[in-house]
Amino acid sequence: MAEPTSVSRRDFVKSSLVTAGAITIPAAFAGGVHAAGEEPIRLGLIGCGGRGTGAVSNAIESSPNVKIVAMADLAQSHLDGSREALRSAWEEKGNYAVTDEACFVGEDAYKHLCAHPDVDIVIQTTPPGLRFLTLREAIEQGKHSFVEKPVCVDSFGYRHVLESGKLADERGLAIVTGTQYRRENSYREAIERLHDGIIGELVGAYAYYCTGSLWLKGSEADWETWGGFGNTAYQMRNWLYFAWLSGDHIAEQAIHNLDAINWGFGGPPEVAYGSGGRLQRNDPKYGDIYDHFSIDFDYPGDKRVTFKCRQQAGAMGRVTNRFIGTKGRMDIRPAPGSSATIARDLSGKVIWNHNGRKNNNAPYVEEHRALIESIRGGDPIQEIQGVADSSLTCIIGREAAYSGQEVRFDWAADESKLKLSPDEIKLADYPVRPVPIPGTYKLV
Repeated sequence: MAEPTSVSRRDFVKSSLVTAGAITIPAAFAGGVHAAGEEPIRLGLIGCGGRGTGAVSNAIESSPNVKIVAMADLAQSHLDGSREALRSAWEEKGNYAVTDEACFVGEDAYKHLCAHPDVDIVIQTTPPGLRFLTLREAIEQGKHSFVEKPVCVDSFGYRHVLESGKLADERGLAIVTGTQYRRENSYREAIERLHDGIIGELVGAYAYYCTGSLWLKGSEADWETWGGFGNTAYQMRNWLYFAWLSGDHIAEQAIHNLDAINWGFGGPPEVAYGSGGRLQRNDPKYGDIYDHFSIDFDYPGDKRVTFKCRQQAGAMGRVTNRFIGTKGRMDIRPAPGSSATIARDLSGKVIWNHNGRKNNNAPYVEEHRALIESIRGGDPIQEIQGVADSSLTCIIGREAAYSGQEVRFDWAADESKLKLSPDEIKLADYPVRPVPIPGTYKLV
């Protein structure tokens, strides 16, 4: 796949405003506003792991008359396991209609699914480094999209998904992404109060996504069968440990809290500077990623955010954001559907306290509800810009740590030639990159 014509973030925003008035609604939903449940919504799934299986269930739970009709994956075993789980959960309720002919396996499986005439929405839960490919294919085939976060792992992918967003606008296609904090009522209320000035003007923040170690699939016998740690089969099964597939854990996991920071500050940072490394995960089976990062992000107006993330067993966990304002501070501690918030003035007095347990529908369901209702209502949501900016925020933090240099957002968005992702999804082996060493690793 050739690299698309370069488009800057600023140019994309301007062109989107121009094309917004020229949206055409796909034939399946033409004819004006539809009442909820009037039109059937048929789902296709690309990437049949646990997140993909869960996303299908979330979509079915979100709205009446929704069913899964097609599935695609590189591995037959993944597809079979997901298919059985979905059949068991939804067949008797009438939400499962996957035939053998609508199951696709292999390198071109995603293309076959996107071309399937019965699919209205393509749920895309492949490893992050492949999502720019599936998103473009879905749009070219006239399908709406749900795409998990992050949507890209490099500068090439960032520009690519922005162009896909422009195409979606032109064709009247919806794109919703998996940044669930933005659809969690308690988190939304906290950010609204922040924007209303409850702690004054924002001047900085502290952000954390520090967790334990994550899964590793396969035994040593499996690794030998798969051809070693460098074999694509191994890399795909353990995709989070390879930067070309995951973007490193600062992108794949910690994007949630950095996206919330961008949300609070009204846009992405100007520059990143920091460090990182790997202390626990030194074995080759852990690929080429780091296990900790510490990054400073400078936002417009000389506002600084200090960010830390790590995946280390036995270390103290912390997943929270603290916003600092001229009149106080606000701490937001996320949890699925029940984020808790405390705002204090400069003296430490509590001025607002939300325990996170009121009026919260599951954000994993709400993101699909928003997507489906926008389609049925004839006003398709297209939200790729925000999650692309948050993905690139993670990327410049990663590249700053890898290189030991300062990395500017606009340079990464408009000029960087960084491309980790493949031109096509292939099962040919991809060489494992050496672990990045600051002073040796070069920015491109």
